[in-house]
Amino acid sequence: MNFNWTKTFIVKEDTSLNDGDKLILPSSALQELLDLSKGTDLSSPMTFALRHPHYPHKVLHGGVKEFSNDDDTASVPTWIMSSLGFTTSSEQRQQQQQQQQRIVVQWKVLAKGTWTKLQPLTNNYQEIMDYRAALESHLRQHYNTLTIGQTLTCRYGSQRYPFLVVDLKPDQAVGVNDTDLEVDLEPYQSTNIITSNDTSALTASSFSSSSSSSSHSPATTPISSTEQIPQVNLDQHIQDVSVARNEYRYWSLNLKKWSQFTITLKATLGEADLVVGLDRRPTIDNYIWGDLSSGGERQLIVDSAKGNNGVIYVGVHAYSDCVVSWTASATLDMTSTGNDTTMEEDTTGKTQCGNCQAWVPERTLQLHENFCLRNNVICPWGCGKVFKKNDGGDTQQQQQQHWHCDQCDTHGDSLDGKAKHMDYFHTKHFCDQCDEHTTVPSLPALAEHRQTTCSGRLITCRYCHNLVAQGPVSTDARDRLLGLHGHESYCGSRTITCQKCQKSITIKDVPVHAKIHQVTRQNQKLPPLCNNQQCTRPKTNNRLGLCQYCFGPFWVTEDDPKNVKLVQRVVRKLHGQMTIGCGHSWCQNKYCATGSNSPQDANLAASALIPIIKKLTVQLAMPTPRPELNLCVDAKVTRIRFLAETLFTSSGGSYGLDWCIKALESEEEDLDRSKSWLDRNAPQKSIK
Repeated sequence: MNFNWTKTFIVKEDTSLNDGDKLILPSSALQELLDLSKGTDLSSPMTFALRHPHYPHKVLHGGVKEFSNDDDTASVPTWIMSSLGFTTSSEQRQQQQQQQQRIVVQWKVLAKGTWTKLQPLTNNYQEIMDYRAALESHLRQHYNTLTIGQTLTCRYGSQRYPFLVVDLKPDQAVGVNDTDLEVDLEPYQSTNIITSNDTSALTASSFSSSSSSSSHSPATTPISSTEQIPQVNLDQHIQDVSVARNEYRYWSLNLKKWSQFTITLKATLGEADLVVGLDRRPTIDNYIWGDLSSGGERQLIVDSAKGNNGVIYVGVHAYSDCVVSWTASATLDMTSTGNDTTMEEDTTGKTQCGNCQAWVPERTLQLHENFCLRNNVICPWGCGKVFKKNDGGDTQQQQQQHWHCDQCDTHGDSLDGKAKHMDYFHTKHFCDQCDEHTTVPSLPALAEHRQTTCSGRLITCRYCHNLVAQGPVSTDARDRLLGLHGHESYCGSRTITCQKCQKSITIKDVPVHAKIHQVTRQNQKLPPLCNNQQCTRPKTNNRLGLCQYCFGPFWVTEDDPKNVKLVQRVVRKLHGQMTIGCGHSWCQNKYCATGSNSPQDANLAASALIPIIKKLTVQLAMPTPRPELNLCVDAKVTRIRFLAETLFTSSGGSYGLDWCIKALESEEEDLDRSKSWLDRNAPQKSIK
């Protein structure tokens, strides 16, 4: 529905909206729109044209996030304000002025976009492994519109990448919701000219705020995306690498057979952090394995069973200018030997010094204590650190550098280490990669959050198979039990048509729906076959359990309560088969003289029939007789029986003979098509 609605609001900058084009408007605006719509549904999502009152030629478009502002106030992303010529908060602070600016908001129904051409504004856009999937995910979550000339900022992991919207179809401004938008990407050009409408690129690229509230921000600068990451192997020593403050150095570690290894890091100068992950550039706020403690040497055990095709990335972050050496070596499992390799000090005949806590022989305790009390002083906070009393300025400097954390049991010998410890472990950090801006108590907790529940964490969607942000935790209880986050919950809610039952089902319900079909398939039953072992037809209700064609020669109108005459007729039929045969050239019945090509003597045939007669008599005395007879049949039944036995053998007995017969009848006796029919429709037998 299109109608004329234009309103001027006091513009208010809202940095929480910077990832998209959505506004927050007053509730009175919604009421006015509803009144103008006259009871009909408003188009969804609602889209608006935005412009500066003094610069009407500059027009952008946006959607609405919610109607919750005070009257006459509209909350707008910073990049829209910049692009339209408004003064942002930072500019106002620099100019030391506070002025009320107004924005013109006009109801505008846009055509759905079909195609767009984008141009990257920074040369690191190649870090996006699947830019189409990343753009699709970001647009779906944060944007309702696109306008030629605007800058689209795509968030991918912890970085934001600006793209200039060069062209659009079918119009200069389009809606991007519920449409298949084809994306073409122009190559990056270092000589790009940033126009007035493009200044949002620079503004948007600065939106990546620090994830720490402390002065030592963990949002440090990794190495350039164009720099090659060197490869190393286990037991290869990396010696004396210099890393400047707040920078990273990376290596890719090739693993082929070790499921666990140990990295030993030694900092000969400064404070360094060790981070390890599956991504190419792990950081101190986003890693899988890491050691952010202080000290000259430390070890980190890494379980490479989670490895990425045998490659794990090792990073060293410099908290201060540092020089480091490191090596990775296989971890030997000493627990399997059953021997305790820990060497405990033998204290037999020794006494512990009350000052330095060292164990000394009892006979020399007094001499040791006299010397120790004159020359040594122990740390008063109980860590056991011993300092020399009369060692000049060095001892005093060591005591000044020695510290204990008042919030935990950590201690160290460097004031830089103390500042780092307080910054990393006792300062609140917030995640700028997720919409919730989750606050966590420490940097390791932030790294764990970004590897688990962070809505900005990149995953390969199990439904669309694209690399996307996982989104917030799903609001659906069943989806949470399935481990689905926002994107997979949304993606899995799309419907497809089942090819078997033609019902519409959601993608995430496909496994359950397929299981229902599988159970239904396994529970299928066919009518039992004729008791004639040469026949392929279903049996009918008669004393011999034969089909109507096989039972025809034995049917009479005489009363035969004890089945004596019935047995006589069966014996005569079998005796004739064995001595004379049926005379049909197609016969394959080995109990027939024609099929076996070996007629029997009448007396020998009669002797061979004696056990058959006994079994038949016993079976006929039962309530539901199941005699196994071998009577000659016509050519078609003989052919189907032979093909069914061939199909049964070729399938390894996975399908019953009755289903093999059904498949041949359904596919006009074609063996290849019958095999496919069995795989699609027949229940499988459990083969032991």
